[in-house]
Amino acid sequence: MRIRSFAAIALLGALVSGCATAQGAGPADPLPNLADLKKSIVDYHESGRWDADIARENERGQHYLAQRLKQGVDKPAIVLDIDETSLSTYGYEADHDFGYDKAAFDEYVLSRQPTAIAATRDLVRFANSNGVAVFFVTGRREAPEMRTATEQDLREEGYSEFGALYLRPADDHDPSVVPYKSGARADIERQGYRIVLNVGDQNSDLDGGHAELGVKLPNPMYKVD
Repeated sequence: MRIRSFAAIALLGALVSGCATAQGAGPADPLPNLADLKKSIVDYHESGRWDADIARENERGQHYLAQRLKQGVDKPAIVLDIDETSLSTYGYEADHDFGYDKAAFDEYVLSRQPTAIAATRDLVRFANSNGVAVFFVTGRREAPEMRTATEQDLREEGYSEFGALYLRPADDHDPSVVPYKSGARADIERQGYRIVLNVGDQNSDLDGGHAELGVKLPNPMYKVD
């Protein structure tokens, strides 16, 4: 299940809170104003706090990776999600009022408009310079044009060295991405790698195991189950 708008998440939370109140569970929070919620996302982005929060989490991951490298971990690897983890699609989200249209989003991605998230790129460069294998596991759907555009965009945005790119199979209709993403990590492990870090902006990027440490980056725009 995919909820593309933070406003929708907050509204859902308010509705759930209101139902709890009707059942005697305590006072309900006021129903959020949709315009205010969208403004809060823009303010978070424009203030630099979002980038700072992303940098802090990536630094935590890099610190852990450095420790494990000192301990002599064999065949180390890191796994990263792409959208809102390695590449930002904020430009699309803001231009579309934080809504989602699959055709428009795919066009944005295919035209290679997503831009690098600097702190994640720094983490990947640290991994590259220390002989750590880098893998991308994305919820973007497998298709020749999508694979080509994604690979090109990653390289153009500074992710020049990575081992493999996993895209979600077109015929995978599971309501959750967790089986696919955890399965991809299991496949990497079968190749003999030790996944030291798994970095994503969704809990569903991290659930399912097959990594020593999961690093969750902030994403107030949407939720992916």
